[in-house]
Amino acid sequence: MLTRLFDGATWQVTRGVAYTQHRHDVLVENLANVETAGYKSRDLVFEDHLQPLLGRVTADLSPELPAAGLDERRARFVYADDGPAKPNGNDVHPDRQMARLAENTLFHHALVQILIGRFASLKQAISGRL
Repeated sequence: MLTRLFDGATWQVTRGVAYTQHRHDVLVENLANVETAGYKSRDLVFEDHLQPLLGRVTADLSPELPAAGLDERRARFVYADDGPAKPNGNDVHPDRQMARLAENTLFHHALVQILIGRFASLKQAISGRL
């Protein structure tokens, strides 16, 4: 019943927030394994971002992530390909991971601000101040 209060845009923004939270976890895991021998850096992307890469990248569907929206897009793990691996086989480059983390944080904050505005408008409508 509560879902009828919100339009599709609010639902999509909410899914975006969940996506950025999961992506943050993946990026932090990469940074935590910067010295782990043989570790390959990963990233989290939506399936539609993979269309140009289909056929040359194998991506694993993340079973713990729910569908990303009304059209059932799902997030997928891909190898980040940070560049040449170190002698121990680890390919995590902290500078690139930090840049991805900063980008993801900005995107997350923007989505949260959109949600705050949408809920503020709903609050004004409920209180009759519109």
